Amino acid sequence: MTVLEHVKHLVVGLTAQEKLDLASYLSEPEPTDQKPESLRGDWSSAFANGENLDTDLREIRGDWQKEWRSDEFVG
Repeated sequence: MTVLEHVKHLVVGLTAQEKLDLASYLSEPEPTDQKPESLRGDWSSAFANGENLDTDLREIRGDWQKEWRSDEFVG
């Protein structure tokens, strides 16, 4: 059962007012004033402590760009 199916199943037991309250809640825009969280903290355990992630990413990106350029006109 998906989350949506589960919610639909639960809605059956709501009163009309509770359904209106739920609809009102779901129609409220999500706050946009929050800054996005950094992924660096989430992924920090995936990398060794001495590594410089920005340098590693630049190197990977550079290698990828070289490969893409060399394949660009190959048909």
